[in-house]
Amino acid sequence: MKKVKSLSLLLLCISLIAVMFAGCSKISFEGKWVTTVNLQSMIDEMDMSKDADMGQYYEKFTDEFKIDVFYTFSKDNKFTTSIDEEKFNKDMEALSDRYADYFIEGMYKYAEAQGMSKSEFDSYYEKENGAPIREDFLKEVSLSTDFEEIGKAFINSTPQNLIIEKDRFYITDDKGIKTGYETFTYENDTLTIHNQFDMTDTPVEDENLIYPMVLTKVE
Repeated sequence: MKKVKSLSLLLLCISLIAVMFAGCSKISFEGKWVTTVNLQSMIDEMDMSKDADMGQYYEKFTDEFKIDVFYTFSKDNKFTTSIDEEKFNKDMEALSDRYADYFIEGMYKYAEAQGMSKSEFDSYYEKENGAPIREDFLKEVSLSTDFEEIGKAFINSTPQNLIIEKDRFYITDDKGIKTGYETFTYENDTLTIHNQFDMTDTPVEDENLIYPMVLTKVE
């Protein structure tokens, strides 16, 4: 079965948003904010219609998975991040169920092309694998390392403190040296991140960077 390999994208989303706040004497982001992260790359990787061997038995997997990430700021703009873990787990279970339906339907089409009925394929699969196909599939998906790590990537309970200067959020390395920046605007409790640049003011081009990023104050 095709593995979902999206953790690197998730960590990238976190690192980009995480550089947005700190040390600005003129602006205080105190309170709780939320941004919605669309994990479309994860969904795209689950699309079996692109598979060289089995693609002919599948339609495009059209689904979505979004996570609300919450940022809680103190007066000095130090912040922590969190998600609604109960909602995340329910949404992930629902996605797993929908993907199971999609995956198994393609397997039935493959079996029929080989001259097997659905019931014959079910019997064959359980005999070969020791469990019904749906039970086996959901067990594998629910225990996937990628799925387990997704939620963890969006949680940081240790207060973070980073760099703000004028209309820029600076990205730094482990030694605190600036390596790039993002431009932003802040108006009416809405913070919009527009684009990312390196220290020569050259736009950073990466298909995984999704702009604008919008954060809204919720309390």
